[in-house]
Amino acid sequence: MRGKPEARRPVHGIRGALADLGYHEVVNFSFVDAQWEADFSGCTDPIKVLNPIASQMSVMRTSLIAGLADNIRYNLNRKQSRVRVFEIGRVFLRDAGVSDGPLEVAGIRQPLRVAGAAFGSESEEQWGEPRRTVDFFDVKGDVEELLSPRIASFSPLRHPALHPGRAANVIVEGTIAGWIGELHPRLQQK
Repeated sequence: MRGKPEARRPVHGIRGALADLGYHEVVNFSFVDAQWEADFSGCTDPIKVLNPIASQMSVMRTSLIAGLADNIRYNLNRKQSRVRVFEIGRVFLRDAGVSDGPLEVAGIRQPLRVAGAAFGSESEEQWGEPRRTVDFFDVKGDVEELLSPRIASFSPLRHPALHPGRAANVIVEGTIAGWIGELHPRLQQK
């Protein structure tokens, strides 16, 4: 039996670390609305579902963020004042280099991704502590805690779903490992 590389953290360990940070796991459909893909990922040509179960589930997601934003909207509609959610799931990207296999479809890469979203107060309501809204730096601290003991650095980023000037690439060991940012005001209104 082969051992697992020590540099890789198991998915269950990531789940536990995010739960320790106060995030709740959600599971969203991989089928999403085509407009979500355009709004949240800037993807105007997503992979279409041949026989969708509903018109708003007509394409495969290329990012997890739209589903998380919908989870926050759902909770806000039920008067929740503080929401922390995360998802570990597959996204679906066009890639001509992928061939058919037992768990692969030709032309479609299916990487496993982790994403989180936070809204509302920075901490649970409690006596003697003033309420403060969660901000970019609170979530940045969560990302650094999640990646520990590795050291993350951050560089400016322009992303269609994120607020200009409040978004950054997350760089680990010289490689862009993801991104972080505040949702664009246009999408907050929508």
